[in-house]
Amino acid sequence: MEQQEARVRTVLGDVPAEELGIVYAHEHLIIQGGLGVMKNKDLHLNSVEKAIAEVEDCKRLGARTFIDYMPPGTGRNAAALADIAKRTNTHIVAVTGFHKPMYYDDLHWIYSYSIDQIVRLLVAECEEGMDRHGYNGPYVDRLAAKAGVLKGASDYNAIHPVSAKLLEAVALAQRETGVPIATHTEHGTCGLQQIELLMKHGVDPGDVIICHMDRNPDLYVHKELAATGCYLEYDNASRIKYHPDSSGVGLIRGMIEAGYGDRLLLGTDFALRSYWKAYGGGPGMAHLLETFVPRLQAEGVAEADLDRMLRSNPARAYALRPTKRSGRTS
Repeated sequence: MEQQEARVRTVLGDVPAEELGIVYAHEHLIIQGGLGVMKNKDLHLNSVEKAIAEVEDCKRLGARTFIDYMPPGTGRNAAALADIAKRTNTHIVAVTGFHKPMYYDDLHWIYSYSIDQIVRLLVAECEEGMDRHGYNGPYVDRLAAKAGVLKGASDYNAIHPVSAKLLEAVALAQRETGVPIATHTEHGTCGLQQIELLMKHGVDPGDVIICHMDRNPDLYVHKELAATGCYLEYDNASRIKYHPDSSGVGLIRGMIEAGYGDRLLLGTDFALRSYWKAYGGGPGMAHLLETFVPRLQAEGVAEADLDRMLRSNPARAYALRPTKRSGRTS
């Protein structure tokens, strides 16, 4: 049987995975509002023009693809993401799914809808088109743009009941659509527990990306997690308030030496205005390619390993999977 070409679902349509180029593996280009912004105004990334400025700054260094991680109902603007993709001539992948509970009030439908109802909403966003209004209801206005990642989340050292429910829904939607799963970990905790929960519901760890793990730079834990076959996404570079960049460099070198260089992805997760040059902050999204990657190279990380982390690993990690429904990628 002829093997199908790996494809990634972007907001402008499915593209061959090999065309992604250098991938910024975990970003926030637009956060137009929501409960998170009400709690922290620094999260209000509502300017398409400023997002374009940051993307263009990364493009001059070779970036080609950006994975936007804001799920519906938390400030995602799918129409704006499609606009940014068109105007910058880049690939942008959007997510559907859920963030941690702090982004939802206690009357939100995540608490009252059944798992099956939630699965149907997720599948529709992946296969029919994302809701322009992020399922804030009551009417649904589907765009042509589809979601290419299913997101789940947990809290610091705990997966609360509602998060476990949502992770189950994400797992079932992944099995039906073939769209990969990515998860938020709070300070790099509960990664193994997330994998165990997703596996319980039939997900292959190779279809999962565990994010923010370098917030917890414990090499033993990272090797244990990578041994399951999942991908680990690192995005702590420049956040000296948590760890110096030497911590991330050492962690990456340790993972490569342990044989897990094919499991690593790099992003910035710059979800605050104060991180963007376009809003008057810094260091700006270009920091990843302009400063951190050259440091990795200066400290002995081989060009082939850098290429894996920036190109081939994300091309595999974000590609559509064969579905349990049809045996073919959707």
